[in-house]
Amino acid sequence: MTRFHLSYAAAGLASAGGNAAGAAAASGQLTMRAREADPETAVPPDRWRFVDARNIELIGVTPAPGVIYEFTYRATTPWVSGIGYAIERDVVAYLGSNATPGGIANPAGGQIHASIGFGISQSGRFLRDFIERGFNQDEFGHKVFAGVLSHIAGIGTVFLNQPFAQPFRTRTQHEDHTMPENQFPFSAARTRDPVDGRFGAVLRHDGFDPLLIETNTDAEYWQKGASLLATDPAGTHDEALPPSTRLFLIAGSQHTGRTGASNAPGPCANLRNPHDPSPALRALLVALDAWISTGLPAPPSRISRLADRTLVASADLRFPALPDFVRAAAPDAIDPPGDWVHPRPVASPYRPLVPAVDADGNDRAGLQLPDIAVAAATYTGFNLYKAPYPAGEMCDRDGSFLPFARTDAERAGGDPRPSLAARYGSPAHYVALVNDAAQRLVAQRLLLPEDAERYVAAAKAVGF
Repeated sequence: MTRFHLSYAAAGLASAGGNAAGAAAASGQLTMRAREADPETAVPPDRWRFVDARNIELIGVTPAPGVIYEFTYRATTPWVSGIGYAIERDVVAYLGSNATPGGIANPAGGQIHASIGFGISQSGRFLRDFIERGFNQDEFGHKVFAGVLSHIAGIGTVFLNQPFAQPFRTRTQHEDHTMPENQFPFSAARTRDPVDGRFGAVLRHDGFDPLLIETNTDAEYWQKGASLLATDPAGTHDEALPPSTRLFLIAGSQHTGRTGASNAPGPCANLRNPHDPSPALRALLVALDAWISTGLPAPPSRISRLADRTLVASADLRFPALPDFVRAAAPDAIDPPGDWVHPRPVASPYRPLVPAVDADGNDRAGLQLPDIAVAAATYTGFNLYKAPYPAGEMCDRDGSFLPFARTDAERAGGDPRPSLAARYGSPAHYVALVNDAAQRLVAQRLLLPEDAERYVAAAKAVGF
């Protein structure tokens, strides 16, 4: 039987014959729907039951892949989740101090000169929330993190400082779409919320803001509203960012990009994007350290912008028609916060935009690592589910990948993209171009020399 684990214990079980495992549906309602926007269908009470206060299971039903099940029930004993901000603040502040409470030696030995917060995905969202809520000032009036690097957080925070919080949730177009992750303010710049007219920013401008670098992949533009980091909430104009902030689109990447990632499609319609953004993160972390310790500013932001038409509405995205490739129609909508228990669809004033692409479907702007600057494929931040999953829905936070043909003779019919041989002529010329791209990034402090060597060695090993 399929079992679902509940986030919090049920307040009471309507038992059948006093047996909790056979409890009836009177103490909760289970619904299902194939797609997030579909109306909910109630699962009959005789098709599910409580196993115990933290688990329910389906009876005689096998759920189809990707189907959304939602259980509404009265819960009890929530933990005090918001205290996590204070714990983070106090532990980091203590380790960076010379304090010896109760005569116990500080394990850091007073050797920490500055603290850097580095978060990826959920922990990156936590750090954005941590700053905006004022926890970067400790109880003694000291700055906690001198610098923060948040990766693939988009505009998100965490569903933490609320009753019955569920900080492990992450909102996408299909999964957990109604979870309260994206709440104004979105940007480090001060902007106005069109919902209620208030002004706000992630940075507080109170003397305790850290130096802030935010990096995102294409997937965060399609699924996490990342364009709103640098535009007004309505997506009508670029915002001027504070001088203590840098933003980077790591071009041609997906949310879970990493070394050795597979391009196997899994439940997605297209091959998944195997591009690794880690070399950019390594260089930017070094740059952040130098910014803190020596005052040398980090490299300028590299993102898509409205002003140069590298940031566009999805309807204006001139994505090439590629054979056997499924294209996303629009990014995930960013909805105003509401009642997450009983959500009601409302018209959203927030307008997320996506990076403009070239004739190959690759980003025109952003931080282009050598394997994107000298591309051998089309790399995107979107992908779509295929049957038996709900076809046409966004495939989690995965991107897509479609290699170029090696020669024109091998190019598929209808593929408008030139082959590798037509682009680069010879493997030697390809290697030279990769080396040039790598050395430019090294000079701009966006790639470490050792990573530049790895790119050139890989280009030599694989040729095209």
